[in-house]
Amino acid sequence: MLQVAQAQEDRYRVEILVLTHLHHAEEPRETPFVNDYSDALDFLAPEEEEDDEAFEDDDGSESVDAAPDDIAAKPLGEEDAEPAEVAANAVFPVEDMSEVMAEAWRRLRLSAPFRPEQYLSWEQGSQPPFPALRVHDQEAVWVDDPWADVRAALAELPDLDPGVFGVAPGATDDVSKDSSSEQPLPEPTVYYRLDGKVTLRRTRFLHLDLDLQLREAVFDQSAAPITPLQEPGLQGEPPPPPKPDAYLAFGLQQSRQVKTGRMEYFDSPVLGVLAYISIVEPDASAETAPEAP
Repeated sequence: MLQVAQAQEDRYRVEILVLTHLHHAEEPRETPFVNDYSDALDFLAPEEEEDDEAFEDDDGSESVDAAPDDIAAKPLGEEDAEPAEVAANAVFPVEDMSEVMAEAWRRLRLSAPFRPEQYLSWEQGSQPPFPALRVHDQEAVWVDDPWADVRAALAELPDLDPGVFGVAPGATDDVSKDSSSEQPLPEPTVYYRLDGKVTLRRTRFLHLDLDLQLREAVFDQSAAPITPLQEPGLQGEPPPPPKPDAYLAFGLQQSRQVKTGRMEYFDSPVLGVLAYISIVEPDASAETAPEAP
């Protein structure tokens, strides 16, 4: 029983290295659409530029009331969980490669048949809900943004009344000047060249679920060329990228039992994944540290 209880309290570090076979003879599958992985937790998303004014007080000094560090580590679906449960099941990224993965990346980079494409590492708990982590490169093959024209037009205008963002005109007196009161436009959906999701889940044993795609956009060369937009406020703006007519895709979709402390390899004719999972040892110094008076 003690071993079962200990397993339920384990935390894991997961490292994923996606690679491609350079000399394959596999034919890609042509498809009119590709999978959307935007619902997965994305630690690789490009960072947005922060507005410096948002972090300054009225006197110009920097505010210390920034978002706490544990917000990003809040476990999925457990908004009302107790603090101990939150700490035990928190999910957060780990930036530094382990020595094992650093050596694997180095060997792949120097090898002729393979190319390392993307690395992702995170730490998670051993209790459900088990998070799906998005793994992708930074090359977008399609950006689905139905609000692109509105977004560009708003960027050209001066500061707007809150009513523009869906706030009733009569309620403007109650609207804070803080940007959190605004109703932002929906974010565009980005489809990357290398895209997918990974899930480590624990039942009686550990299992790793992989769903990855490597895709290339295909365009109809006979279609009429797209001309720049001419509406007021958009003069000189580059035209939005055209929507692909189809995609050429390679996939890797596998799920199997894995063990900690050893390199796991998932393979396909084009895509491969190295996975290294380790148990996170508790901080002994934190456990034995005396309480402050």
